Amino acid sequence: MFFKEKIKPPLVLTLICLITCGLLVAAYEATYVDTTGIITDKLQTGLTEVYGHFEDFEMLLNDDGTVRTYDGVTSILSDGKYTAFEITADGYSKGGLHVLVGLDENGTVKGVSIMTIGETPGLGTKVQNTDFLNQFSGVTYEQTIETDSGEPVKAKSVWGSRAEIQSLKREQELTDTNSSVNFTLDTVTGATFSSKGMYDAVKTALAAYNQMEGGAE
Repeated sequence: MFFKEKIKPPLVLTLICLITCGLLVAAYEATYVDTTGIITDKLQTGLTEVYGHFEDFEMLLNDDGTVRTYDGVTSILSDGKYTAFEITADGYSKGGLHVLVGLDENGTVKGVSIMTIGETPGLGTKVQNTDFLNQFSGVTYEQTIETDSGEPVKAKSVWGSRAEIQSLKREQELTDTNSSVNFTLDTVTGATFSSKGMYDAVKTALAAYNQMEGGAE
């Protein structure tokens, strides 16, 4: 009787408060939009790994002060010459790859830095190896189109459109009949999903850069 009258009511109220607070925190984290434009320590480290410095970089913002994003891109950083894209991609684990893909002034990959990884230890985590990451350096994406005269010419890819990004498939071939990537992905043995996730991250960065340059709407 004592428990029911004296202890149970405040205990139930405490549990309700804890559950409510948990739901509020979850809702906040799910809907929070960073409007500060602050470059975190992880981003600073990623920029330094790719470019050798981070001091001149700023996070790009929209007119309303919110952080500028694209499909699959969390934030974009630029020093006026180089452009880097913060991306969270799915590997073997959903959202297991938090990376920074840095491009040069020509839209070519300068380097890739893994800021956080949640892949299988000893397998998926091998995509952090320098040899694997170095294969992306110098990568660009081109599309072959035909002019009125019938001569094929190289042009910026248009695979960066929103619909095409959403339709990307992890097992998609790296080349097709009318476009090319100037390398063949060397996947990590036993870590195909992690390897392809890194490829998708790089491809997403190139797509976003193409959109920024007006190559696709």
